[in-house]
Amino acid sequence: MRIIILQTLLFLTQISFGQESRKEMAESKIYVRATYFDQKNEFIGLQVRTDLKDTLIENRHFLKIKMEDFVDYSDVEKTEIYFESFDNGNYKLLNKNFETVHNIDYNKTEEQTATLFGNLVKTSLEYIDTRRSYPRDSLIATDKTPRKYYTTDNSEIYAVIIPELKTLAVSSNGQFYTKQLYGDNYNDISEGIKYDFQTSNRFDIQPGDEIQLFYRRKWYNDSTGLAEYQDKQFKNVRYIGDTIIDGNKSLKMEIDGYNYLSGSKDGPEEFLMHVSDSGYYYGNQFIPFKEYSTELKLIEQNGQKVFFLQGVSKDTINGFTYEKIVQATPDPYRYFILPFFPMPFVEFGNVQGIITYSKIKGIEKGTKRERTYITDETNIRDIYSISDKKVELEIYFLDQLDVEIEIKDYENDEVIGSLKTKSKKGINLFTVKTEKLEKGKSYSVQINYKGENNSGSFSNGFKSKH
Repeated sequence: MRIIILQTLLFLTQISFGQESRKEMAESKIYVRATYFDQKNEFIGLQVRTDLKDTLIENRHFLKIKMEDFVDYSDVEKTEIYFESFDNGNYKLLNKNFETVHNIDYNKTEEQTATLFGNLVKTSLEYIDTRRSYPRDSLIATDKTPRKYYTTDNSEIYAVIIPELKTLAVSSNGQFYTKQLYGDNYNDISEGIKYDFQTSNRFDIQPGDEIQLFYRRKWYNDSTGLAEYQDKQFKNVRYIGDTIIDGNKSLKMEIDGYNYLSGSKDGPEEFLMHVSDSGYYYGNQFIPFKEYSTELKLIEQNGQKVFFLQGVSKDTINGFTYEKIVQATPDPYRYFILPFFPMPFVEFGNVQGIITYSKIKGIEKGTKRERTYITDETNIRDIYSISDKKVELEIYFLDQLDVEIEIKDYENDEVIGSLKTKSKKGINLFTVKTEKLEKGKSYSVQINYKGENNSGSFSNGFKSKH
């Protein structure tokens, strides 16, 4: 069977944005080992790297590293010592006996004689285009561009080097490949491995305690390589008190929020969180009470092996330090559990979630972000029910416009209320009469506006309080 390497290389594009500069993207110490036969990817193991110390070998700087192979980190199967160097545009990897494993001049663009997996071979070069924009027929390679050096007569044996990051990103010996996992969640888990962080999530809170979960977009400036941010939204989650439902204890929680991109406010609305001696439920997700620590292993899921990675890390935001439990799987989501408050959360893509503020047992830490107001474009400020047959909308308009509002039942898309009116420039309050609303039920709102020089539409929703 022939190994197909395209999918392996595409993994390099799955880079999340959780570092202060691009150079920190390669701080992860976690690797996967896998095969890719007949368009089927199969994980066969995991690997953890430990950087030990700098050393000189024949007047060249090397970093002594330890590589541990396993299926479950609690039972390491093999440990190997290597020496790694990126001096003067040359990548060199030696084994514990100082024998050459890899020796590649990664600044050369032409065919070269190099060492791959202990063999002296002729190699060719391929630049890997990780851009997400189109057209993609004009790649100009830089130090940021991954470079695949492969055996000229066998492209299934290769090493991928990213010069800017000084890292061996992927390597394949023709039978299986080893790939470094990139992203701040893997960096966080690596931190937990290094310092052996552990924590319990058996929280202790009192009514009035709360957290603020703040989401921001994060990317890297192409010129400076530094991280840049855009505020996206925040969610304030408060613990109101306890209640008993069907003989079981539940926490009464309240959540509200604000979206910086649309200018709209969410909530507040209440929800219940069932709690038992063994853990709590957030929706259908059960979060067990236990001592969390590093877990790295392959598990069976839907008839195939996938990895499950977990670690404990610490974040510091504007002087406020807090613990978090980080979990990672092959899917594109990043999962987090807070030890001090019952509010797990998820990240996706280039959106990063951080805790900017907490009040636990009445003690406040951090700085709570506040709502801002968009004044350079038309936007919804707020939507809420004022009775079981009336909904009020607060909308900011740039111009005097003709406005049409429709309120619909999400379940059957039936219009239950509408209004045709005119706006003034600035803040407008509109009251829409509806059919009888159901308390706690969600409804959609569609707003269309039109003027001589300005027209458009936007939609939102609300949950009725009446």
